[in-house]
Amino acid sequence: MNTFSEVVIITHAGRSIGGGHASRCSALAEGFSSLGVAVRWLVNASAGEIVLRRGATEASVTVMESPFGDGADAVFAAISRSRPALCVVDGYDATPSFLRELRRFAPVVLVDDCRVRPVEYECDVVLNYNVNADLLGYEKGHAGLLLGPEYALLRSEFWTLAPEKGDVVLIIPGASDLLHTGERFVEWWGNGWPRAELVLGPLAEPSMAERLSEAVGALPNLSAVRNPLDLPARMARSRAVLCTSSVTSYEALALRKPLVVFQTAKNQAGIGLEIERRGLGVNLGAWGTWDGEQLRRSLENLPREPAACVNPRGACAAADAVVRAVR
Repeated sequence: MNTFSEVVIITHAGRSIGGGHASRCSALAEGFSSLGVAVRWLVNASAGEIVLRRGATEASVTVMESPFGDGADAVFAAISRSRPALCVVDGYDATPSFLRELRRFAPVVLVDDCRVRPVEYECDVVLNYNVNADLLGYEKGHAGLLLGPEYALLRSEFWTLAPEKGDVVLIIPGASDLLHTGERFVEWWGNGWPRAELVLGPLAEPSMAERLSEAVGALPNLSAVRNPLDLPARMARSRAVLCTSSVTSYEALALRKPLVVFQTAKNQAGIGLEIERRGLGVNLGAWGTWDGEQLRRSLENLPREPAACVNPRGACAAADAVVRAVR
């Protein structure tokens, strides 16, 4: 493959999966677009909604349910017809056999964050932008390794966004908030707590979003908003960010916002520990291991502004490095 006329991204999203895979792939797609490389998507319906909202065209998105499961044969058929220059895969359900079959048609870049197996043997490039990526034991000499927050996959709104001073803590539990953390935050929030805004994600249950919007109406220092299009700007003018140690935490770090993180999935644990070890923010730990009083104390004693550690244009750096690695 000598030219990069097209990249195909294969990923998924959902209430049980979350929106992180689709979100970071959208940022990587913007990085490819900045190089003049076209991007096509093979995704399930939930991921399709996210990438369309982030700027993908309807013509570029092909929806196939369970692309790593029952829909895998449809994925292979589509790739064999189009023969793209490159396939990007982001999903824990991408098995070794799936990746092996995909590599018959095109080089494969795997977006990873936890190395549950030696994936560097299964693809051509591993992209892991997390602060703990160097600690996961990827072995050199197999796939190309793009590791660390120099390659953070942040959407284009963050590439040139400047932080502002603010007085509102932004609470971002995640795209689906499967563990219903938002409901607990509303229960905890007292009159003496700092002003805050709860951001409900695009995959949150509509009934839960409706309940929370009604509940916060009685609280003078807490508001709620669902999937705001101007979330990057809201984050830029926030006082601090409380979120899972996911892609959102890197958005906050890119803006140098005081950061408090917690975990709702196992793959987030090592990231939270490393954020705290580096002095980049406070790590509360896994959801269910701390309570409202601990949260209140962390917000009353917010960490200092974190040191610069995240490349806001990491998606461009990653796209460029991927092209160079497989050309």
